[in-house]
Amino acid sequence: MKKITKTYNILLITSLILFSCKLAFSQQTVSLSLEQARELASENAFSVRQSVTDVETARQQIRELTATGLPQVNANVVYNDNIGLPVQLVPGDFFGQPGEDIEVQFGTKYSGIAGLNVNQLIFSGSYLVGLQAARTFLAKSDEERKKSVVDIKKTVSEAYFLVLATEEGIRIIDSTLAITAKLAEETRIIFENGLTEETDTDQLQLMVAELEVSRANSTNQLTVARSFLKYHLGLPISTEVILTENLDELIYGTSSAVLLEKSFNPGENIDFRILKKQQELAYLDLRQQKSLSLPSLSAFLNYQTQAQRASWDFFDPKGKWYSSSVWGINMNIPIFSSGERLAKVNQARTRVEKTLIAEEQVRSSLKIQHENTRNELQNALLTYGTTRKNRELSEKIYRRIGIKFQEGLSGSLDLMNAHNQYLNSQSQYINASLNVLNKSVSLESLLEIPE
Repeated sequence: MKKITKTYNILLITSLILFSCKLAFSQQTVSLSLEQARELASENAFSVRQSVTDVETARQQIRELTATGLPQVNANVVYNDNIGLPVQLVPGDFFGQPGEDIEVQFGTKYSGIAGLNVNQLIFSGSYLVGLQAARTFLAKSDEERKKSVVDIKKTVSEAYFLVLATEEGIRIIDSTLAITAKLAEETRIIFENGLTEETDTDQLQLMVAELEVSRANSTNQLTVARSFLKYHLGLPISTEVILTENLDELIYGTSSAVLLEKSFNPGENIDFRILKKQQELAYLDLRQQKSLSLPSLSAFLNYQTQAQRASWDFFDPKGKWYSSSVWGINMNIPIFSSGERLAKVNQARTRVEKTLIAEEQVRSSLKIQHENTRNELQNALLTYGTTRKNRELSEKIYRRIGIKFQEGLSGSLDLMNAHNQYLNSQSQYINASLNVLNKSVSLESLLEIPE
């Protein structure tokens, strides 16, 4: 009994240790700067990992297609047990019995065949074009992987900014709430001493309640924003992510002026590069359809050995096996398809023309997108400068009105107006900061040239 109890205690302790280790691992903490978050996402994000598997799939498709032009060797083994041998009728004249049909059974009860077949493609226009298309498809898949990295960096940056903006909003609410709650308490005491109106106390209590509701909503928004950031980073939802930078640091560290001055070449944009690969595939598809009119040439070698037995003794070394072999060349010459091949060629030519139209469209679209994003960034910078000044002024006004209110020189209505003005200016400043960062990263994504 003691031995069983001891064993149970050991198992219990081991289970607790394993559970603690698992809990500690599942609740790991990660501290990230913006650049670290972008680098992590470029390797760990779901979309990037999927694009990497697409590249590997394309690489294996090249190997698969290459193998079809290399020697193909197959072996086959056949075993027959003739339960009932077929009966043939032979004229009796062969056996000295004219006018009668003699029933004869040919063959043996058991037979076995072993064979080897070798095929080698010598020439096929479709095969050669297919290899080029497979390599181009691999290059296109790699470009799409690079695009997924560019996109996830932009997405993670925006998610990072949103978390910081929400945290900044909560910080402002907390500081305002502390000041307002203090004023409300002091006003309540003054009211109880009969030195102020009850309306002033109610107004301040209402302001405190509204701030508490705003904080609760902002806290929920922060939880959602953090969840989205962890999702885009490819991290477990239980991971605690600490952001090591704030909005002001990122604003001052943004190279907006450099981005605005940088020239834009649509041909270097990742979307345009993917389109060009798609265009190459369309051209190769046209060549593929044309190549179907060319002859194809292949060689083959067949070797076969067979045995027939009245009794099952295939492994008897004295038993005979009868071999045969043949080799040859097979040429397939397309002659007439009733217009089917021509129709396919025309369809492929139409797809090429479609990609040429798409090239013009994407080039024009990218230029417009760059110009619009550039203008939006310039406007965002102007708005940011204005909202920053407004925030400083509204803060001074709010503090002065608060002092006047405490001294009885200003009413609760003035305080409430100054309070709302202050919160509105803070909100505008945060939104303007967020807009500058988002427009900067959008312009950066357009200008980025993935290697």
